[in-house]
Amino acid sequence: MARLRKVRKRKVNRAALAEARVEAVLHPREEAEDSGVRVVLVGNQAFNLELEKALADHEGFSVVAKAETHMDAFAYPNELNAELVLVDADFGGSGEGVAFARDLNERTPGCAFMIVCGALTPTVTKSLWIFGADSWSFITLATAQMAAHFAGALSSAVHGMPWVDPEISRQLRAYGPRPRSLDARKLHIFESEQADSA
Repeated sequence: MARLRKVRKRKVNRAALAEARVEAVLHPREEAEDSGVRVVLVGNQAFNLELEKALADHEGFSVVAKAETHMDAFAYPNELNAELVLVDADFGGSGEGVAFARDLNERTPGCAFMIVCGALTPTVTKSLWIFGADSWSFITLATAQMAAHFAGALSSAVHGMPWVDPEISRQLRAYGPRPRSLDARKLHIFESEQADSA
């Protein structure tokens, strides 16, 4: 007989979720324009405001929520039927947003994911190589601020064709081909760092 796994309930910022729902009701014109891709931003306040501003230049994309906590990030995509989630690579710490996005992606399989890197540090690059999924798009914040490039990246992401910023792609290639297993990826990074320090 199969054993049932006990699922731990996560606390949800119900007030913020209710506020997002009220906002949608109070602004029906905005909601009517929301016939495009529903986007959830996951990052700190400055990141979310910058990405919201960048997205404002693109028709067909509507920010339905901005999550600044892990609990909100777990709640919003499913509750608000998001189609695209943009995650700050440094959400929660340097490179930690990528590992978090992996966990979030498992809980929201219907969403496209795009990881946005403010500073492309070695820690962030390693996180992208280890935790990143082949189905995700990776862009830099500088790319997000270039309207034409950002438009192409957004369109590719929502159509299931991941787009990787050329500079990120170059840095990821330096680590070699990625094994399928997460443990094998971690071991590869560990061994390469050991070899470099020897």
